[in-house]
Amino acid sequence: MRVVISTSASVPIYEQIKTQVRAAILSGQASAGSSLPSLRQLAADLRVSVITVTRAYNDLVAEGLVHNEHGRGFVVQDVDPVIAAEALEKRVDAALIELRLAARHARIDIDDIHRRLDEAWRSDPDD
Repeated sequence: MRVVISTSASVPIYEQIKTQVRAAILSGQASAGSSLPSLRQLAADLRVSVITVTRAYNDLVAEGLVHNEHGRGFVVQDVDPVIAAEALEKRVDAALIELRLAARHARIDIDDIHRRLDEAWRSDPDD
């Protein structure tokens, strides 16, 4: 699992971490029973405070996505597939709203959006 943050974004860093880890869990990239990166390791990798990572992880505990296990750190919990699918659908809806706003500002017409979406849909997801 790779977490990337932006220090210039308006979204707080802990929220960026939480959002990306949540997405990895809900998409199955981080599977049930797997350990998240340690607090210290992720903080060092991202060059942020351990407190920032702790806040993100504790929020994920409160959401029921991970738990803190003695000797293993934060461990991904089993997530109901229906709940995961609903959460991912909400992410898609939010992304579509953002796409619509950006496209209108850039004056990109709907036909061009369809073409680009078709290309993206058919492309290798690891690109």
